[in-house]
Amino acid sequence: MSTTAPTPPIKSYYENYWSTGKQVYSGSNQGYAANFRRWMAEELRDLPAGAPILEVGCGDGAFTTELAKYSSFVTALDLSASQIEENRRRFPGIAFAQHDVAEPLPFPDAAFDVAWCSEVLEHLFDPAFALREMHRVLRPGGRLLVTVPYHGGLKNVLIALFKWDEHFTPSNPHLRFFTPRTLSRITRAAGFENLRVRSCGMGRPLRDLIVPTNILLRATRGLATLPVSAPAAA
Repeated sequence: MSTTAPTPPIKSYYENYWSTGKQVYSGSNQGYAANFRRWMAEELRDLPAGAPILEVGCGDGAFTTELAKYSSFVTALDLSASQIEENRRRFPGIAFAQHDVAEPLPFPDAAFDVAWCSEVLEHLFDPAFALREMHRVLRPGGRLLVTVPYHGGLKNVLIALFKWDEHFTPSNPHLRFFTPRTLSRITRAAGFENLRVRSCGMGRPLRDLIVPTNILLRATRGLATLPVSAPAAA
């Protein structure tokens, strides 16, 4: 008698995350969305049309269709199988695949020119591993574009004073919290070079000036050639 393997808890969590919380979690409904799209345009406007792009954690495709403006070859991954199926129906010209981005990426070395990873690393137990995998699948000179929620300075003080329980509630799906310095540190440790880091807010000019909400990091894979296997001994 055959039995169906149980769904892993993390996968069940994100199936429910997207099936019940799409209006809350969709990138299109966030105040930072316009800032992310402007930054994407700045970083990708010179990208050749055929340069392959990988989106690591696409959710409901809020930024996937924007990426498709810069390349005719976009591949987008997400853990939620049901959300991936919905994305395929809505955006048939884009290659969507169900994959846990906490696992090795299902691509050969040096397969992509761009890796876009937006509001994903904070959900991972080991974000450093995910960055190493992105480094592996990028071609020499390839671009990494990462966004994560901002922490640091005054925001940390305000959270401690007014938002501690809300920010660190056990129902919060965020596992990791980054400052510009700590995000830069693990990105360099993954092998990336030429880091540029900035921040943005939620479209509220005064608040955004005082308390940013997101970190935007751009880096590249070095131009050194890929390792060559040593010839077998005679």
